[in-house]
Amino acid sequence: MAYNIQYDPKALKQFQKLDKPTAILILEGIENFATTPILAKIKKLKTPFDGAYCVIFYLEEDLVLISKIVHRKDVYL
Repeated sequence: MAYNIQYDPKALKQFQKLDKPTAILILEGIENFATTPILAKIKKLKTPFDGAYCVIFYLEEDLVLISKIVHRKDVYL
């Protein structure tokens, strides 16, 4: 079962602030998960900074809602 992807407006703004190589890796990771949704595969999204960014998302029926894309240091506030 593949999921549709929807982005929160805040997540889109955060995504646009990323450098291009990091943005591409994150986008590929999101798309891979949406097409092959195996929760066990979600551990750390490898970026040039070795997992420096977190993608906060919600699963609802056939939808993956991307809520935030933030640097790991800002997630644990």
